[in-house]
Amino acid sequence: MPRRPDALLITPEMDLVPIDLPASSSARLTVMRAVIRCERVDVVALTTRMDMWIDDEGVYNHPANRLATLLARRFGFTFQAYHGPVLLTGGADADGNTLPLTKDKLLALLTSLEDL
Repeated sequence: MPRRPDALLITPEMDLVPIDLPASSSARLTVMRAVIRCERVDVVALTTRMDMWIDDEGVYNHPANRLATLLARRFGFTFQAYHGPVLLTGGADADGNTLPLTKDKLLALLTSLEDL
């Protein structure tokens, strides 16, 4: 049985790409930076159970990501546009480790993105 993806990448071209993240924290961060195409990541906690990882310098390095911006606005983040690829994951656990998106959250997210 195929493994469910841990995260969902939204590109500026509005492509949705499922991403499997490594279990190791350091390897996970390396993969996150690679798929977001950046050196420094920042996180926007959209909810307590969903984070949006972005390029900290995306406004200088990437085009606007319309779909990610609309999604963030749906959760009340109306003060800026988001740029470049963004990675959606589950929230963090008590130790600050990034959690995978749950199956229910992933399905709800895909439905929400269709509406945008």
